[in-house]
Amino acid sequence: MIVRAYIDDFNEIVVVLSQMVHSVKKEDFKVFLNEEEIDIERIDKIIPHSDNPFEAEIRGYEICDQKGKIRFVLKEGHFDYHRKPLRKPVFVIGEMNGWQISPEWEMTYSKLRGRYELIKDLKEIKIGQKFKFAEGASQKLWYPPGFGNDIVISEYFEREAAFTNMIRIFTSKRLLPNLKYKIVYKTEHIWARPREILTRPEFFYPGELGIKYEPYCTYFKLWAPTAYKVKVKIFDESENFRFEKEMARSENGTWNIHLTGDLKNHYYLYEVWHYNYDEDEGFIVYEVPDPYSKASSSNSQKSFIFDPADTLIEGWQQDEFVKTIEKQQDAIIYEMHVRDFTIDKTSCVDEKFRGKFLGLCQQSFYKEKFSTGLLHLKELGITHIHLLPISDFGSVDDKNPDKKYNWGYDPVLYQCPEYWYSTKSGGIEALKELRTMVRTLHQNGIGVVMDVVFNHTYHTRGGKFSIFDKIVPGYFYRIDDYGDYSNATGCGNELATEKPMVRKFILDTIIYWTEEFHIDGFRFDLMGLIDGLTMRMIAREVRKRNPRALIYGEGWVMGDSLCLLEEMATIESTVHQGYSIGLFNDRIRDSIRGDLDGFKTGYMHGNLSDVERLKQGIKAAIDDFAKEPDECVNYCSCHDNLTLFDKAQKTMVGEDIFWIDRACRLANAIILTSQGIAFLHGGVEFNRSKGGHPNTYNAGDSINKIDWSLKEKFYDTFKFYCDLIKLRKEHLAFRMRSSGEIRKYLKFLPAPDGIVAFLISYPYDVWKKIIVAYNPFKEKKVITLPEGVWKIKANDGIIFSEENEQEAIGSFEIAPSSLFIAYQK
Repeated sequence: MIVRAYIDDFNEIVVVLSQMVHSVKKEDFKVFLNEEEIDIERIDKIIPHSDNPFEAEIRGYEICDQKGKIRFVLKEGHFDYHRKPLRKPVFVIGEMNGWQISPEWEMTYSKLRGRYELIKDLKEIKIGQKFKFAEGASQKLWYPPGFGNDIVISEYFEREAAFTNMIRIFTSKRLLPNLKYKIVYKTEHIWARPREILTRPEFFYPGELGIKYEPYCTYFKLWAPTAYKVKVKIFDESENFRFEKEMARSENGTWNIHLTGDLKNHYYLYEVWHYNYDEDEGFIVYEVPDPYSKASSSNSQKSFIFDPADTLIEGWQQDEFVKTIEKQQDAIIYEMHVRDFTIDKTSCVDEKFRGKFLGLCQQSFYKEKFSTGLLHLKELGITHIHLLPISDFGSVDDKNPDKKYNWGYDPVLYQCPEYWYSTKSGGIEALKELRTMVRTLHQNGIGVVMDVVFNHTYHTRGGKFSIFDKIVPGYFYRIDDYGDYSNATGCGNELATEKPMVRKFILDTIIYWTEEFHIDGFRFDLMGLIDGLTMRMIAREVRKRNPRALIYGEGWVMGDSLCLLEEMATIESTVHQGYSIGLFNDRIRDSIRGDLDGFKTGYMHGNLSDVERLKQGIKAAIDDFAKEPDECVNYCSCHDNLTLFDKAQKTMVGEDIFWIDRACRLANAIILTSQGIAFLHGGVEFNRSKGGHPNTYNAGDSINKIDWSLKEKFYDTFKFYCDLIKLRKEHLAFRMRSSGEIRKYLKFLPAPDGIVAFLISYPYDVWKKIIVAYNPFKEKKVITLPEGVWKIKANDGIIFSEENEQEAIGSFEIAPSSLFIAYQK
């Protein structure tokens, strides 16, 4: 009948029963440490969260399930006049805040639920206090109909009458997370697992974790507050076992030891002993690498001890972050997988460097005429290359690099480079080669963005590549009261980024890559599952070190998660706003291409059903999910789903390749002439195909590789991208600095049916007026030009050089399936 028992505080145990009960008695429960009974001071029923969504809207508030927080709720329909979301602030005022209107009690609009909401900690609020909703400042207050009277905060249910399956036990004796407590309910018993107690300040360790190497001594420190015992095991340079030493329990849940002598180039593991909470006796013992490993043996097996000075390369001290941008919306990001980029023989990279970090450092040509790799990136003109995960992941074999393929969204050791991309498996060579790649790209004016995966891990529990669970079982993940892992990622687990030591690990990892490898930015996989406070702290800490750093990610609203939706950095929330955190704009993507993998068409095909969303994207979604243009990443394809060319082929069956190519050019022409951050999928500039496969994460080189012969075949398309990127970089008008400027200086123009046209009158650009128009149709369209003489810069799939620009007055024909740009100086 007992499902779980958790230690949630130093004097608090929560018991979860398999059935709902009406009443419980103190004498029904007993708590034991070894054979000694611990006195119970009292027990409380935990009243469950109501499943009726309308109760909160009627009552004006709800208790957030198992979070110790209250959510005030004011539905938009309660307003008695038309209101635009986020335009007029609404506040909660009451006894708990002295009836004062304060920004701390301002509600925010939830587009997902169509209501205003405010979440506060229940510690600030007492049952029986009164509150009301108010709008305005100084003496003027406004109350929605039906909400003018004071509302009293009361329990959901009458406590005595309520049924529950959760009981809170308060003990007289202080509980500790590293001891094993037996909970008895009537005739049954279970062992209490440490849970929320680990989030208390007493178990937050702010210092450095991992190892510190000195020639005479190596220091080891591990955070494992629930462990019964921890040993460090040392292996020689050939990975043969040498000796082990028991570590000492230290402050804030850490264990440490220092071993004398020179251990350089040795390997180590931690042996962590845990109580077996499923049995009355015994321990579970794991051998596990250090989560703070900076280098390892092959395939993430053991952590490596090295002298950091040995990983420096010539000129590294002079290397700097790229300074080619001032604001995030200046970036033109090119997404690529390290192996895909140079693995094919058409890359003409030296065979030993193909698919490696060093492959991105070579100057190479296809047929001695068409630049590939690094020189191609430089010729294209992008500002940053976004690399799919380059930190350690578990689904490939470092020793047999051609045996398995993966994109790398299965992280294991977050602070260790992936040896699949190195010429040597294990040790420090990968660190040196990664630095060489970064420095080479920097010397060529290209920034490096790391794709990081802090939403899930490859394995959990006792899995082969499970690291966190073997050291602190259950702590690093979102786990429900029944012991099941929350799985909004679809990968079996979610990292609990809101927990203090998880947040610390993420920050430590990001800072490490920023400081030690001069990484210029980070793309966060499934960022919508990372809490907003963690994302804001990341942005602040990274930009202390590099003010020009890029911070962006996937803000999708995923499946059911144990993290509150309003606390997550999603496209439906506001927690990212004001911190220059970019979110991928799926709205402009879908409006351009249709759906991801199906037969639905979009604007590039002449489908006008989503033109308004397209216009929102052109304005950097500042009337949608973005407050400022640096919060919107505009794109129409990426590594996920069909490539743009494959999508066009699927939806334009029977069309000549000319029209398919033109549609694809138009799609990214929209991206590169829109406000916000521009993002391109690597290979799109010469119509990269993956053979119509929508999900190629493990499909191998034959499907994922870049075929550089396509550059010869679609060279005109490549030149179009080069010229358009150059144009965007030269003209600030395509990268306005604020939402206020966009609203003031970008105006949509009347145009023939289906033509989207707008005028930019940006006073800080050398071009005082710019007209941009898109024609998605296979016939010419005539556009009326505002007064004056206009120079035609783009039309018919070409960006014209200055000497080839035509002049026009009154009107002009836009070529079929084409971008049109005209300007006045």
